[in-house]
Amino acid sequence: MGCSSPRTRLLADDMTRETLIGRDGPICVWCGREPWTADLTVEHLLPRSRRGRTVPENLAVACRACNRRRRTKPVVAYVRALLQDGQEPRLDLLEAALHRLSLSESMAHASYARRQLALLSRL
Repeated sequence: MGCSSPRTRLLADDMTRETLIGRDGPICVWCGREPWTADLTVEHLLPRSRRGRTVPENLAVACRACNRRRRTKPVVAYVRALLQDGQEPRLDLLEAALHRLSLSESMAHASYARRQLALLSRL
């Protein structure tokens, strides 16, 4: 078994950071910025600390700054924080990512996504 570089490390089901960027585009799911590729990170919509798994439907592209600021907050809690700071989060990207997660085979992922979508629609 050969070593893989951090840039080609498999995340889940043949997905690398580059294939995730290819799927979602090089745009932060939170702020909509398009930073250098090196500043894009893999974001877990349902954080790993809250039992989120590293599966394709739970992954999104985020800039390093947003990924660090969000930490383990639920999606809607972080969106509220962004709005309170006067930022304009990319709700279209978040809704698309949460919709994808709502179709997950994992009940934990699917129910989290449906709840976050419902709360997001009330903002």
